[in-house]
Amino acid sequence: MQTNSKYILINNKKSMELAAVNLSGASVISIDTESSGYYTYYSRVCLIQISVNNKNYIIDPLSHLDLGLLKPIFLNPSILKIFHSASDDIKALKRDFGFEFRNIADTMYSSKLLNMEHNSLNYLVEYYHKVKLSKTEQKSNWEKRPLDKQQLQYAALDTAYLETIWSKMQEELNSLGLLEEAISEFEKITEEEYRGRETIQDVSWHKFPNILKFSPEERRNIYDILVYREEKAKRLNKAPFRVFNNEMITKIVTGEKSEEELMKLVGKKDGKDIKNILENPNGEPLNKSDFPKIDREITPQEETKWRQLHKWREKIIKKRGVDHSMILSNKQMIHFIRTQPKSLEDLFQSGFLSRWKVENYGPSLLKALASEPYEELLDHLKPIKTKK
Repeated sequence: MQTNSKYILINNKKSMELAAVNLSGASVISIDTESSGYYTYYSRVCLIQISVNNKNYIIDPLSHLDLGLLKPIFLNPSILKIFHSASDDIKALKRDFGFEFRNIADTMYSSKLLNMEHNSLNYLVEYYHKVKLSKTEQKSNWEKRPLDKQQLQYAALDTAYLETIWSKMQEELNSLGLLEEAISEFEKITEEEYRGRETIQDVSWHKFPNILKFSPEERRNIYDILVYREEKAKRLNKAPFRVFNNEMITKIVTGEKSEEELMKLVGKKDGKDIKNILENPNGEPLNKSDFPKIDREITPQEETKWRQLHKWREKIIKKRGVDHSMILSNKQMIHFIRTQPKSLEDLFQSGFLSRWKVENYGPSLLKALASEPYEELLDHLKPIKTKK
């Protein structure tokens, strides 16, 4: 199949209506979005790309279009919607426009289930089509108007290959007995809700680059400056690293600096504020013992359960050869330790597991939570071979 790299820009009422008519009659469409998150604190969808019948539509939500025309299309169970990293796109589209989705496929999740060497769209396009996509616009400013041709071309190619990639992946998943598992996960993704970004109190200072190389006093200063940066980024609606980046923070906390030196680094206002922060740290120095644990308030009894669930997850990882992110996260396991689900339906209602995972992982998970033997309940799980 010859992939069409041309695009149709939808930025007025008439073109939006015509596109909606065309999309409504399709059986398969491919969807992607471009957002402002690389530049702004509060990310918003700046483009919606949809490919159908070898046509690539680029819909501009900033052009005051009637995007409600897309709602019945996204909800139509007879139209397959293909994404790459569906969870991210669907949450953003729900957040900004209130869209709901039925009948989706996700090539990123499928690549993980197929145990492919890499999971990026660029890799999949090269793997299945022997084409290398340009990466020049990955960090582009999608809020600016007008967008240039290079940006639009890049955006169009994000969906141009998805239908053929999914077609090949679907065959592979089916032949390996993994299609039912994939479809079940896709259904779960459509039900996920958007959750806002972490609060300022949750600044992850312990993830700062090379944090162990800093002294406890410097770590305290890093934390205080990260909080300051987060507050300012939120106030200005700028991505935090655009207020000042981690390299700048390292310069600030390394070696004693005068107010004048700080003002030269980050400007007059920030320089004065940061000097005050450095002279009046908000708390004690941060030692290695202060690094966040899985959960700061986990009890000894919960820790015993945690080790049991961690062992359970490791057995599945070894059995199937999948990454831990394909099973349950640490936070999700702690949730189950605290809520003590008693049935498979309780597990499903948590929203953490697809129906397939509830049916196939659930019985052993409940046994592990109850400190009962569960190994024989994993015997039916099939290993997934690495695909290179």
